[in-house]
Amino acid sequence: MNELIDFINRNYIEGIVNDTSYNHFDMITYVLILFAGVYAVLKLLNKLRIRIDEEFVIATIPYIFMGSVFRVIEDADILKPPVKYFFITPIIFFVIFAICFGILLLTRYLEKIKKITNYIRAYAIAGVILSLAGFAILIFNSSFNVNISILAYSLVPAIILTWIVCKVSPAIGMIYLRSRMYSFAIFSFMLDSFTTYIGVDLFGYINKHPFSSFLTSIVGTGAVLIPLSLILVMVIVFLIEKDSKGDQNEDEKYMLTLTLIVLGFSMGARNLLAMFIGV
Repeated sequence: MNELIDFINRNYIEGIVNDTSYNHFDMITYVLILFAGVYAVLKLLNKLRIRIDEEFVIATIPYIFMGSVFRVIEDADILKPPVKYFFITPIIFFVIFAICFGILLLTRYLEKIKKITNYIRAYAIAGVILSLAGFAILIFNSSFNVNISILAYSLVPAIILTWIVCKVSPAIGMIYLRSRMYSFAIFSFMLDSFTTYIGVDLFGYINKHPFSSFLTSIVGTGAVLIPLSLILVMVIVFLIEKDSKGDQNEDEKYMLTLTLIVLGFSMGARNLLAMFIGV
């Protein structure tokens, strides 16, 4: 029993308390929890008869950004223990989900009693307001030098590359990449790869993810993550779209795409904000 407790402390608890790099054990565990959670949420939303479509995916994006904002607030040591532990991976995912799901149920109830006319729009607006509030807290409590140039180094190239992919998508038989959710999924992965490359290679940040760290150590630069991330996200989108053809119930397609966006945008936005304020 003592060995088990020591294993859990060493591979899980210490990483959360000290906010250190991931290891193979916690990384695999978190991935399994993520996909189990996605499946459970999908079943729950179906049971509650909440429609899962592209509009729902887009409306949820502000909450992903909100999670990144509060993750950087923790990085900036604005929060103190034990509160800060709630905003470290993986606990922050449960916190953001609770906020997100609570607001979704509230707005749906308000539409049902005819206080609002569109619960998805109200849900999205609430996410934007919370994101802006978190960003205001971050800026107000930061004594760091804002680095606007990071936008030119990472945000702009990610947008341009996403635009190019969308433009050439008909030529490669993937015109569906022009949809809002697929194009944002591509942008999310590009933002993550560009910010990781810039942060590690140019600004001396440490990559906490073991797999991408392994790749960059072999090649000698984080730039390798950019083409690999692009290929990876396009292959996954291709498989999602192929699997959903002829399927009248496309809930799984939208939930998997939302999961892609969560994985890419949460990390990319966090990297961007951290470098922007110099954490």
